Amino acid sequence: MKTQIRSNATGPRYYPRNRGVSDTGKRRVETGIAITLMALGGAIGGCTSTKATVLPEPPVEIREASAIPSGKPTAAAVLPTDRPPTQAPAQRDPPSTQGPVSVEVAPLLVAGKLTLQAEIPIIRSDFGVRFAFSPTEDVLLHSGAGLQIQRVDWERNQTLDAITGFENYPPITISLSPDGSTIVADDGPLIRVWDSLSGAPVQQLQLSPISTIIDAGFQAENLYFAVDYFGNVALWDPNGWGEISRFSSPGRIDSGLLFPGGQAVALQDRDRREVLIFDLEGQKIGSVPIRDEHAELLYGSPQADRIMLHVNRGLPSEGIKILRIDSGESVLDLPMLNFRYFAVSDEWDLLAAMDVFNRLRIYNLPEGELVLEHELEGVVRTLGLAMSPNGSHLAAYVLKGAGEGGAIQIWGAGE
Repeated sequence: MKTQIRSNATGPRYYPRNRGVSDTGKRRVETGIAITLMALGGAIGGCTSTKATVLPEPPVEIREASAIPSGKPTAAAVLPTDRPPTQAPAQRDPPSTQGPVSVEVAPLLVAGKLTLQAEIPIIRSDFGVRFAFSPTEDVLLHSGAGLQIQRVDWERNQTLDAITGFENYPPITISLSPDGSTIVADDGPLIRVWDSLSGAPVQQLQLSPISTIIDAGFQAENLYFAVDYFGNVALWDPNGWGEISRFSSPGRIDSGLLFPGGQAVALQDRDRREVLIFDLEGQKIGSVPIRDEHAELLYGSPQADRIMLHVNRGLPSEGIKILRIDSGESVLDLPMLNFRYFAVSDEWDLLAAMDVFNRLRIYNLPEGELVLEHELEGVVRTLGLAMSPNGSHLAAYVLKGAGEGGAIQIWGAGE
């Protein structure tokens, strides 16, 4: 089972975006355009085990983010630089090429409880931290160390290296390709691409000269998608990073996604109160009216026939809604008062949610049956939600008591 990690999440088969994130899955991580929303992150918590692995702060291998190697084949919207390429870091074992692990039953659907398996200390932030699971390794990427992305092997208790060079603020989106070989993150109006194994810069892309990326991620091996707050959309081919298409839907775009099968793009226009559906060339092929101004687009189904919304209005209507695209008909209304962070599997058979009181719930889909509920202990606040690509682990950015700082906790199914 793969997971939509919205980028992170971060909404498509994003690796992430967690929405917060992943993502692909995709991806639930809140998005925004102000700098105060620059580092919203995935957070989920849960459960009872106290034997967590606390990662120390070892020396970190630094990778420079801004240099593009000379002689690299270029694609559309490449921004060259005259800075020399940085020295590649020491080689390590390459990531597995077998892709995400497939399982018949999502481990978190049958978990009787969760156990805390690792805890990564990071800078305390009331605005959250972006992070994403690798689809091929026990590695987590996060933006919780300032203007950089750190790679942490949480299974082996080791901080591997870091990519630095971000200009003004940490990335809003962090994405990994399905084979784990490529890292992509935004840096203001730029989208930067690195080789995951060596840390070498590969490419720089641009969505628009003045742009704030709100959603981005991979769909399988052949599409990378990005959208900004102004409705600019672009798709690239990761095999060389040539531009596939580019279009614009002017408006106040609060959320956007590429459906997991790569069939279409969905954009939520807040002013029009509708979700607009486009083909990959930018032709409008449908729309779904949104009756509630407080609804937010979260995910699109693998078949591109349904969308998932979070309605944040209070009783009695607050919760999750799944609507059919062809008719706008609601096929699931799941009351969830005070829940803010979400993650869903690519197959739409698993939904995880975290509320403002640090309580975690896991539901099966499409029935919407509650299969696990647990309250976090020793946590003041959680900020977002992320799930590993095979559905075996959850990650949470949490704030603890005064003076204790923040941490990313990683949870797995317990005995």
